[in-house]
Amino acid sequence: MKEPKAYITSDEPNKEFMVNEYIVPYESLFKSPLAKLGAIKDGLKANALTDLIHVTGATQIDVARWLDITEPTLRKHIQSTKGLNPGISEHIIQLFELFNKGMDTFGSLNEFKGWLKSYNIGIDAKPFDLLDTITGIGIIMNELIRIDYGVMA
Repeated sequence: MKEPKAYITSDEPNKEFMVNEYIVPYESLFKSPLAKLGAIKDGLKANALTDLIHVTGATQIDVARWLDITEPTLRKHIQSTKGLNPGISEHIIQLFELFNKGMDTFGSLNEFKGWLKSYNIGIDAKPFDLLDTITGIGIIMNELIRIDYGVMA
């Protein structure tokens, strides 16, 4: 099995941490559609939301908007011991998969996050604005694959 890449980000100039530790628990779901489906139906644990916030560097406001829930509901989910519902679980898994692919494509989390917030002519939008739907995530994923293959238009 291929050794997972250690992606390093630096949110502050002298503070680095490993994003890899937050993504590794979900990597097996990227490779197996049946494992992904099982995790979706079972519901991810609430700590997946905290992991998502760590990986993406997004605010709770952004994550709540992506998942189409209110910020207080997001906080309740984060503090809960219950599993997340299938819709939220699927969206979170797709976001983890997208960020994993983005870091692979761009080589660093910061480069990928910068790209997400920049207007992209290929999709006629800022990719960041498409993270609130599974279809939007798919469009971004397709654009990353195009970048990997050098197809820019």
